[in-house]
Formats: sequence, structure tokens, C-alpha cells
Amino acid sequence: MIRVPWELEEAVVLMDLYFRHGSTHSIPNDELLNLSHLYRNRANMLGIHVDDKFRNLSGMKMQLGCIHYVVTGGKEGMSGASRLFYQTYDLYRDDPKLFKYICNEFYDKYRSKM
Repeated sequence: MIRVPWELEEAVVLMDLYFRHGSTHSIPNDELLNLSHLYRNRANMLGIHVDDKFRNLSGMKMQLGCIHYVVTGGKEGMSGASRLFYQTYDLYRDDPKLFKYICNEFYDKYRSKM
């Protein structure tokens, strides 16, 4: 398995999806699969070599559990969230305009190229 570290724009769009679904990690699989395709498109455009497990459904659900942990202050979800998800949540709270800008840019760059 090839491990590719998560980057800010990836974390932003996943966290945005989390909040759009009521701050729950119960997001419909089809929406997660659509985002997974965008992540793969991004990797291809950036020349990042990935395998079949890259940003797959189960991995994204695990990351959503980590996001839920961060957002609930450790009361629920999966512990072990990376520092990136804490930084992304800080960005969401402290600079929502920049957070939304990063999210929109991600979709503009990678959705249109599919």
C-alpha cells in the first residue's frame, strides 16, 4: 500500500462534506465515492502515484471518524486524528471565508477535469 499524506485542500473538502451533512460521519457512500474520484483525479493531475486503496471508501470513513473526534473535542469519534485535521478545523472556525475558498478551488480544479 502506498501512503500519501493528506494535504490541506483534501482535508478541507472532506470536513466541508462532514459539516454539510450535519456534523456527522454518516455521509452517503455515493457522495464519498464521488469525492474519492476527485481525490484520484487530483493525484493523477499532480503526478502522484497511487494504488487502489488511495482515499477509498473505508479510509475516508475512518478519516471522518477522526474529524468527528476533533470537532467534538474528543467526546466521540476516532482518536488519533492527525494535526492536519486540527489545523483544518481551526481554519474552519477562524477563517471561514478562506476555508470556503479552498473548498471551491478544489472543486473548480478537479471536478472540471474529470
